[in-house]
Amino acid sequence: MTTSSHDALAIARELVPALAADAAARDLERRFPHAELALVKRSGLLALLVPTSAGGLGGTPGDLIRTTGILAEGDPSIAQMLITHHSGVELLNKLVPDAVRKPYYARIVAGELMLTNAFSEVGTKTIFEYRVRMSPAGDGGWRINGPKAYCTGSLGGEALYGLAITDEATPQPLVFLIETDAPGVVIHDDWTGMGQRTTASGTIEFTDAYVPAEHAISPVALGPTLDNFFGTMGQAMMSAHSTGIAKAALADAIAYVRTRARAWPHSGVERAAEDPYVQLRIGELHAQVESADALVERAIQRIEAAQANLTLETRVAASLAVAVAKKRSTEVVLEVCERLFEVCSAGATVAKYNFDRHWRNARTLTLHDPVDYKSKLIGDWLLTDTAPPISSHTP
Repeated sequence: MTTSSHDALAIARELVPALAADAAARDLERRFPHAELALVKRSGLLALLVPTSAGGLGGTPGDLIRTTGILAEGDPSIAQMLITHHSGVELLNKLVPDAVRKPYYARIVAGELMLTNAFSEVGTKTIFEYRVRMSPAGDGGWRINGPKAYCTGSLGGEALYGLAITDEATPQPLVFLIETDAPGVVIHDDWTGMGQRTTASGTIEFTDAYVPAEHAISPVALGPTLDNFFGTMGQAMMSAHSTGIAKAALADAIAYVRTRARAWPHSGVERAAEDPYVQLRIGELHAQVESADALVERAIQRIEAAQANLTLETRVAASLAVAVAKKRSTEVVLEVCERLFEVCSAGATVAKYNFDRHWRNARTLTLHDPVDYKSKLIGDWLLTDTAPPISSHTP
């Protein structure tokens, strides 16, 4: 499909019913959304961050963040996979030489390539320590050995980006690109998390997997400089994702109250939808969702303002706005997904509705990084004028 940045939000909105239709059943069965993901690939949204000069949409930060939230209303697992993909495209944009990225761009624009990742590991002291090694292959290329974890989208990706440490006298980190079906790459569908069950966020094992020299790149261009918005965009997408889940949960609650919930006998009304306490709670939850949505929009405005006029002041303003949105969206989505049951009553807890998936999904993904650290960096700025740090897990 040929589209433009202007159409991206409309296309995402058109996809939501198809993504949502079987999402509850897929979650219960841990069934990967192959057919639904194929719709997304054909939609043109994979090329959202590909420059227009390469046939892509050349999307803005607002396009990316808003699209993430919309897709999360339909299926948050698919939306999370798109976060991973778009982050990979941004790595192509920022790190990879033109001769290498052009073929990737062409496949993405054609809807034939979704990127997955092999960044994270388990068992290290912190998330920024790595044990997987890249050894010289003798021809300038590299051989990768070791397991990676939390490889979101692995069953749906055609290529992946990862990070490993060179096995040399002076080890260096390298970002690498490799096909998911390359020799020595084994995808294990072993994600057992309570939420985001259909993201295929399992492990990938590398055994002497070969990476050409030109597909191994230093990540130095993504250092802690003011113009590095990689973490900022990631945190903003997470905030929009949480808000999208909250919107979906509230919509399910409203539909259930309208059509299935029974009036409490002491309420004096005929229908649960007329119960003043149910109305009160729905109104409160709606106001909370609106507040999270508004803060995501403010974060978008601050990000785009900083990119248009980059100074320490505008960069800090963007970071703080994203931190506030991340904190608020986390609070809102967890409360909405839990209090859904208060307005719907016990009948809404039965397995066929699978309404608990909203909370499980939200709780799982909001643990990606501690939201307390967002409050801390806000307070640090207000009290000591210390600018927020720039990293992949901070805004």
